[in-house]
Amino acid sequence: SAGIMMYEGTFKDGHPVGEFKRYYSDKTLLSLLFYSSDGRTADATMWYPNAFIASKGKYIDQKKEGIWKFFSSSVNGYLLNEESYKGNRRNGLSIKYFPDSTAAEKVTYLNDKKEGEWLQYYPGGKLFLKSHYSGNLLNGKFDVWYENGKNHLSGSYKNNRREGKWDIYNKDGSLKYELNYVDGMTSDKQMDIDESDFFDNLEKNKGKIADPEKNGEIR
Repeated sequence: SAGIMMYEGTFKDGHPVGEFKRYYSDKTLLSLLFYSSDGRTADATMWYPNAFIASKGKYIDQKKEGIWKFFSSSVNGYLLNEESYKGNRRNGLSIKYFPDSTAAEKVTYLNDKKEGEWLQYYPGGKLFLKSHYSGNLLNGKFDVWYENGKNHLSGSYKNNRREGKWDIYNKDGSLKYELNYVDGMTSDKQMDIDESDFFDNLEKNKGKIADPEKNGEIR
């Protein structure tokens, strides 16, 4: 409506300089950008409508650059995710966090595609899962551990499909059974309901930890 200032800031030679604020329609602060004198670089902070901080990071030429931090919309100040950007694309380590600030998941990106080691943790820091991406697909060894530190399952992926020998273990460390996969399929009939459920859940939980709302766009 007329009279509500949706942003405030200064332009010089056609580009913003210094402090630039944008507001939601109810006058709650949406973003604060602090521009360099040439207008190319901006340090940004964004907020959710409930005034909780949403994200923090840097723009160069309106593209995300360097470390960006994303926060929870429901728990004030809870850092959910930290990502590295180059030219607006994820490049480098991305870490998701539990509420106590310990790492829940680590994965590395190359131009927005997952590349390299993938790790997930139990709350408390013990390793839950370890695998490897190449070209955004799971490739190589795949291990999952019980919280007691013993191996739950061990196998390999080839281009996102289970391949070769997979060993499934009981919590006490004894072998439950061995499966053989070809192109993601197994002919082994001893795959009981628990295990197929477990695999289904793993498939669904490839991003086990909830993604934050990516509230980091210039607007």
